[in-house]
This record gives sequence, structure tokens and C-alpha cells, in this order.
Amino acid sequence: MRDHRDHAAHLALAAVAVFLVLATHTRVGGWNDASRLAMVEAIVERGHLWIDGTHMSRFTGDIVRIDGRFYSDKPPALAFAAVPVYALQVALGSTFRKNLPETYYWTTLLTVGLTTLLGLVFLERFLRRFVPDARWRAATVLGLGLGTLNTAYSVTFSNHPPSATALLAGFLLAWHWRRSGGPLVVVALAGLAIGVAALTDHAAILYAPAILAYLVWPRTQRHAAAGLAFAVAVALSLAAYAVYAIALSGSPRPLPLQPALFQYPGSYFADPAHLPGRGFAHASWRALLDYSALCLVGYRGLFTITPTLLLIFAGMLRIAASRTHPRRAEAMVALIPTLGVIAYYLVTSTEAGGNAYGVRWFCLFIPLFYVFLVDAYRTIGSAIGRVFFWAAYAVSIPLALVGAIDPWLDPTPYGTGFAWVLVLRSRGWL
Repeated sequence: MRDHRDHAAHLALAAVAVFLVLATHTRVGGWNDASRLAMVEAIVERGHLWIDGTHMSRFTGDIVRIDGRFYSDKPPALAFAAVPVYALQVALGSTFRKNLPETYYWTTLLTVGLTTLLGLVFLERFLRRFVPDARWRAATVLGLGLGTLNTAYSVTFSNHPPSATALLAGFLLAWHWRRSGGPLVVVALAGLAIGVAALTDHAAILYAPAILAYLVWPRTQRHAAAGLAFAVAVALSLAAYAVYAIALSGSPRPLPLQPALFQYPGSYFADPAHLPGRGFAHASWRALLDYSALCLVGYRGLFTITPTLLLIFAGMLRIAASRTHPRRAEAMVALIPTLGVIAYYLVTSTEAGGNAYGVRWFCLFIPLFYVFLVDAYRTIGSAIGRVFFWAAYAVSIPLALVGAIDPWLDPTPYGTGFAWVLVLRSRGWL
């Protein structure tokens, strides 16, 4: 018999949908989104990839120069996904040049917002297998949809929520096959989703080895076949990206990892210190420790902006340490690559994501962690700990909603302080 409380999860999804419709921006946020949209504009209106002369190229410095022409330096998947959305608007007479606010809004809502909502729907349905109480599923959906860094970036044309959604889909598909069986096409789809995530955010590829190991253990013929299907799907995605990079630059390396492409007059990234991902970026180990504190618990810190995550992370560590927990393997598959992603960005960057609300790179793994929200809560053994959990949960939502006001805020004119303080100060509310 269907639980009469099931509507709670549906209401939570509806609340996130309303938020996305009302909060999606009508203006360009920064270089990141403008770079991708310039590529969309060039493909739809001009039939090529270089962005010279496009309207959106005026708003970005995230570009590379190849053979005298300028291109977006971003992984291409999100731009390609937005092409049909923008093409429809162009057919209806709306372009970035003619009507930027309206065109930006619909392109963002139907690309970033819609994929975010679909990811939450998929997560809610997946959780039904071990979270029978719809109120807990509603709490998970609301916490992730309205109370994280992903909330802030889901209302701009940002790659972070779509890449996180694709990674989540790949993880859950692999989980489904490992626990419930099914045809190998499910595993191939998981690999494809991980590949798409990597073509939207390069760091997503770090999860592929952990998911592959999860699929092939224990070592049976069936699991070996699943591992092969997964690996082939991921490899095909990466091969497609390599072909794209070779066609543009002559090298299979991702464009942002080719410093020579940024060596042109006026390039902000001509200084290698501004390019993350290129080795140890700090002057000393003490500088690395200070930067790590900033990114994790400082005024732009992951756990400062989304305190619920700290408690979920602690719960996942307890789950991973338990030999009897039924979801121990899955917690480890989510945790181990995440530690690698965090370490990668802490070691190879110094600018914490540029002018952005929090360390936007960490959006990638946040949905994976929220899969374990209920399990993490159940590991809390004291009443005080549970009260602290709900306090953190309650605080995370307004902090995320403040970030959604201006995720790409340049903090320079507003002094120093926590990220949400600067956003509120920029609006004259503090």
C-alpha cells in the first residue's frame, strides 16, 4: 500500500522547481558562463567554434588563441547541450545580441535548471530502495536542492550543477547494477554519464577508477564484463574529447592544460599562477595549509557555507569504517575520489575558484554526499548531535539562497568577510 506521506517528496521537488523558475538569472554572471555561451552563439549563428565577434565574447576572458582565432577554453559538453535550446530561441527571433536577459534566462533554465531538477528526481526515486519514509527523501531533496553550493550555481549558466548531476547519475547507475543486477547497458550508461561529467568538469574523471573497481569486485566473469562495458563507455567519451582538442589545437590535452594557448596580449592566464591544475601552486607548505583552511573552513569554506556537509562527511567516514554497514562499499566509492579531488584543487590552485561564491569546484561531489544524508544522520549517537545536525541543515539553506543572489560576485569593492556577508553587503542589506 502506498504511504500517504509520499507526497512530501513530491512537494520538495516542486519547491526546488519553483525556486529554479523564480531565481534563474537574467544577466551574465562572469567569464565562466559567458565563455560557454559565446561558443553556443558561434555554433548556432555562425556554424563554427571560434567565438571572435560574438556578442557573448565581450563578457569573458576565459578564452584561448589558436591560429589567430579565439575559442572558449571550457570543456564543451555544456555548450553542446545548450545548442538546441539556443537554436530554438534564435528560430523564434530571440538572440543574445537582441535580447540578452530573456535569452540568457531560458538558456540557463532549460539547460542547467532542468538537468538539476531531473537529477533530483532520479535521486529521490533511487532513495526509495533504502529510505522508505518520504519525509526523509524530501529532506534530502530540499537539503541538496536549496541548501548547498549547487543551489547557488544552478541559477546561472554554470557547468558545476550539470557535471555534478552527470556524476551522480553514473554513480547511481553503477550502484543499481551492482546491487540489483540487470543488463550491461546499465553499466555502459553509467560509464557514459561519467564521461559526460568529465567533458563538463575535468575532475569528474577521478571517480572513474573507483567506480570501475566497485563494478569488477568480486572478480567474476559477469563483473569483468561489466567493468569492460563501463571502461569502454568512459574511454569513448574521453576519445571524443581528445578528437575535439586535436581538431582545435593539435594536441589531445584539454585546452586549459595547454599554457601556450593563453599566451596572447591581455590574457589574464598568461601568468601560470592563475591556471589551476599545473603542479604545486604554493610558495610553501604553510601557504598550502592556510589556503586549505580558507577553502574548507574559512570565509569561503565548503563546510562554512554548507555546514550540513561536514556532518554528512563525518557520517560517511563512520560508515566506511564499519564492516557491517550495508552501504559501506558505496560510501567508500564516493569518499576516496572526493578526497583526491579536494587535494588536487588545494595543491594546484591559489585563487579558490576566482570571483565566486565559495569554492565552486567542490560542487562536483556534493550530490554524491547527499545520497548518504539519512545514513549519516543515523550514525549520530547523541541527542545533542542530532540537534546540531538539524541546526546545520537549517542554516545551510539561507546561506545557499544568499549565494544564489550573486554567485559570481567580485568581492573587491565590498571589503573582507564571509562570502554571504559580501553578497548581502553588495545589496546594501548590511
